[in-house]
Amino acid sequence: SVAVNEGLKLNATIVLGDRDVDVTLQRLTTAISKTNFKQLLSADTQIEEQMINTLPTETIDSFQKSGSLSSDEMRTMVEILKTKDNVKALMANLKRAAPEIYGAMVAERDEYMARGLNELPNKYLTTVAVMGLAHIDGVERNLMASGWTQAIPMCT
Repeated sequence: SVAVNEGLKLNATIVLGDRDVDVTLQRLTTAISKTNFKQLLSADTQIEEQMINTLPTETIDSFQKSGSLSSDEMRTMVEILKTKDNVKALMANLKRAAPEIYGAMVAERDEYMARGLNELPNKYLTTVAVMGLAHIDGVERNLMASGWTQAIPMCT
């Protein structure tokens, strides 16, 4: 909503480009029914390892002692995990462990958003796309496959 409000202040045309949430939830329901949960749970070990290697020792110690995190520790953890490299690694683990869920939640939506951007009328001199960090690489990959030559990520 911040991006929409800022765009409206500039009198920009706002185009909401993600797939309808009901379609995504239907696809997710189907994906869950096809998911090998044993494989998905075994991926947790790798995800846990990645988090242990990424998070500050104090945060891990605090969680192991109390089973919870303070709001400051939670904020720190979220900030660390939402870097592009960490999101990329988490998505790679999800793709490997639960490809159907990854497809419904990420890959299909990447294709949908890229197709929407690609089909925008040429009357727009500049396009600014705002999306979650997990979608940047996939949308860019889909756009490049459609012949786009330049994508400039501003917030990575």
